Amino acid sequence: MNILKGKNFWIILFFDTIILALCYGGAFWLRFEGGELNAHRSFLLHTLPPLVLLKLFSFFISDMYRGMWRYAGIRDLLNVVKGSVLGTLLFVIYLTMVYHFSGVSRAIIIIDMILTISSIGGFRLIIRLYHQRDTKFFNELLFWRRAEKDRKKVLIVGTGSLAEKLLRELVDTNKLKYEPVGFVEKSKLYRGLKIHGIPILGGFKDLPALIDYHGIGVVLIADPELKPRDISEVVEICGDYGVQIKVIPSLSERINGSISDKMRNIDVIDLLEREPVVLNVDLIKSEIEGQDVLVTGAGGSIGSELCRQITRLNPNKIILFDNAETPLYEIDMELGSYGSKTTIIPCIGDIRSRRSLERVFNKHKPGLVYHAAAYKHVPMMEVSPLDAINNNIIGTYKLATVSHKHGVKKFVMISTDKAVRPTSIMGATKRAAELIVQSMNGNGTKFITVRFGNVLGSNGSVVPLFKRQIAAGGPVTVTHPQVTRYFMTIPEAVTLVLQAGLLGKGGELFILDMGEPVKILDLAKNMIRLAGLIPGRDVKIDFIGLRPGEKLYEELLVDGEDVIDTVHEKIKVCKNKNGISEETIFECVERFSLLLGNSSDNRAYIEVLKRMIPSFQHNLEERGFRSNQIKAADPEYYQAEEYDGKVIQ
Repeated sequence: MNILKGKNFWIILFFDTIILALCYGGAFWLRFEGGELNAHRSFLLHTLPPLVLLKLFSFFISDMYRGMWRYAGIRDLLNVVKGSVLGTLLFVIYLTMVYHFSGVSRAIIIIDMILTISSIGGFRLIIRLYHQRDTKFFNELLFWRRAEKDRKKVLIVGTGSLAEKLLRELVDTNKLKYEPVGFVEKSKLYRGLKIHGIPILGGFKDLPALIDYHGIGVVLIADPELKPRDISEVVEICGDYGVQIKVIPSLSERINGSISDKMRNIDVIDLLEREPVVLNVDLIKSEIEGQDVLVTGAGGSIGSELCRQITRLNPNKIILFDNAETPLYEIDMELGSYGSKTTIIPCIGDIRSRRSLERVFNKHKPGLVYHAAAYKHVPMMEVSPLDAINNNIIGTYKLATVSHKHGVKKFVMISTDKAVRPTSIMGATKRAAELIVQSMNGNGTKFITVRFGNVLGSNGSVVPLFKRQIAAGGPVTVTHPQVTRYFMTIPEAVTLVLQAGLLGKGGELFILDMGEPVKILDLAKNMIRLAGLIPGRDVKIDFIGLRPGEKLYEELLVDGEDVIDTVHEKIKVCKNKNGISEETIFECVERFSLLLGNSSDNRAYIEVLKRMIPSFQHNLEERGFRSNQIKAADPEYYQAEEYDGKVIQ
């Protein structure tokens, strides 16, 4: 066995043999108080070898020689007790068989067992202390503390098992240069108690006083039960003091490393008030596995994540369709590195070109289509309405008709909350695309639409913008103090898109549960705090006014729409009651096609959009206002905000 080849095993075995012999002799000495020992010497010497052999055998089968004693703990101590008791029982059996237990003092047996447990256990403890001789724990054990000027004082949020393990790791190593001062918990239930000598100091509301009094430099969140709103509260309280905040990830994130090695800075995602999404992988895999799948906009934020997740579900082939060369090349190379058996086919093409679509469909014959290609940037589309209509409406119409012609089984289009009561060109074009896709359902192809809000980290998202502005020292630009948005992570959104596509029977408009809307001003403040800075003091916040087409609040439902629950709690299906006939929809599509070839008058396009989408409110003349003009026109929306007595304009 490998254990017998180790030098340490034989060293430990040698010392255990000596200790067992001393314990047995000590038991005789204690029993007879040092006298009459000569009268029992012969019995002691004859029974000593079998006792040592039986106890070493018991130690071996109790796994005492498999543990690393530098990390000895409660489990190892229990093994010592188990091995000692078992060895004593075997020795009693030996004495009964050989000596019929006559002339044997029962007190010697009991004393020997007690001495064995305490001596062998103490020997293991000495080994652990030797290996911890350079740690803070060992120094405190010897009532001696070395100067630790370079160590940061730390508060640990949480009092559960994860917080306890983190404390032990911080105490047992010097590499992190952290000095645990105390614990903070949400409930204050255990306030005043101690964990390994470190006190539980209070609750969240006590954080400011504790940070000031102890000079805290780092707050470590080690409570997996905390909700995002709780983490936001800690960030808000601590962030204004400039302390660093880190979080201990879940078990799945730290499975291959120690707790301290996996500590990371808090991300904006940790602050989203959302429950994690559970994906029914087996059902989705049953729909996609072995299929030929086409993804439009494959190089974009959503499209590329669709490609990643679909590839992991083992389709026969995945066709990556995009008109942007570089992003398409990058996702092609990434998917190729997965080592999947799926055939990956990158295709340069444009959904606005029927010839381009026909070429791809004729050659690769996809059975499933996920349509993520769209112009999505609201202010950009305000100045380019023709391109928005051509891509988002006409492009979707051409893709849908070609998919229908070639017998695609299922067509899933990704939409946006900006399609609800749209005030922007982009939102109106996406609402028009929803109507087109729903109206084309049937005749062998299931057309499905999935609507959701903003995704964190996507191209054009506010989060990367804020990160760049904070890195540059500010100012961080917020359009309006009251503006809110729904947010979701890209992988989460795509996961739900795939799940909704599975649920779809054709003609549905699915709405994803986006959780609670996030106030953009709060998001900006928290991102500044997470960077270890103080909003208003270190990084200025400027209100620049709503940009053309933007709304204060986004919605997920159009007037007249009702929602019905599905088998997945995060996905709702919308009962559309828009009252717009299919004739009107396709008449407007035809009118757009004619205008694109013969007119550059934006007003003509706007009028057709208004006819197609009665809820569309758009004043073309107002689109030219710059932010300062809007600000001057409605100054009460842009009141200065106070941060600790300092006014931020």
